[in-house]
Amino acid sequence: MRSTKSPGNRISIGVSAYLPRLGLSALFLCLFSGMVLIFYYRPVGNVFQNVEEITTLVPYGWFFRQLHFASGQLFVILMLIHAVDHFNRKRYRLYPVGQWQRLVFSLCLCFYTLFTGFILKGDKEGIFAARIFMNITGNVPVVGEPISRLFILPGENLFFLPYLYHCFFLPILILYFIRSHIRNWFPKQGILYTGSAGLCLYALFVKPFMDIPPNAFATSVKGPWFFLGVQTLLKTFPAILAGIIFPALFLGGVLILPSVEKAAGKFGDEKGPLKIVSRCLHWIIVLVFFSYALLTLYAAFWEHLTP
Repeated sequence: MRSTKSPGNRISIGVSAYLPRLGLSALFLCLFSGMVLIFYYRPVGNVFQNVEEITTLVPYGWFFRQLHFASGQLFVILMLIHAVDHFNRKRYRLYPVGQWQRLVFSLCLCFYTLFTGFILKGDKEGIFAARIFMNITGNVPVVGEPISRLFILPGENLFFLPYLYHCFFLPILILYFIRSHIRNWFPKQGILYTGSAGLCLYALFVKPFMDIPPNAFATSVKGPWFFLGVQTLLKTFPAILAGIIFPALFLGGVLILPSVEKAAGKFGDEKGPLKIVSRCLHWIIVLVFFSYALLTLYAAFWEHLTP
């Protein structure tokens, strides 16, 4: 067994404790900048023009928009790393099954929050992502269209439901689901100041990405970074497989793994079938996760280079 006093292990433990605290400091800035932007954003009419006016005409609108984008992205990325770290150390064995499921569900909500924010830009990419989402959910047999209309509506009200979810429902749900977990991860003043200063400097000196007008011609339109793998799979598989069944199978495996592990321990099944199933499921999840990560990198950097 590796000693926890080894330099490498101490660094690993330190990073493991630092990242979620830095992530929470990003969350606080994201909520603050979002509350500023919400007073100027209008989810009806010409949304793209409204966003451009916030960026160019509202005093410091460009700063708060960039701060909101950077802090939101950083929070979700660090929470994903935190979840992967927990999974790699098999800490899911220490949590009650219900708590682990709430944490996994909250991470899914974080990604959906980023997705709705991507739509709310009102540009060509945002509208394209909204249409793909409607196509995926609409392909669910029997209940597809009613489910789709719970999240997004076609036509003039395209941005209204994503706006409600992004600004109200999702932040409340995320905070509710992680409320007990984050008590141990509240950032100390030093981490809070460091994270805030770094994000503010980013917002000040890094120019935002150019938004594509809805009616502009574009040779390539892509969704948010975490959606690129699904977007690539949609070129090969039906929408219901690539967008619903594959993600649901992966998520289901992550959710039931602690139950299988605990069942194996409860019956003293250290070398029996349940333990073998638990280990196989663990490594299947790892393999699928890294395969999707590679697919995302391919879609982001190399796909456009292939004929």
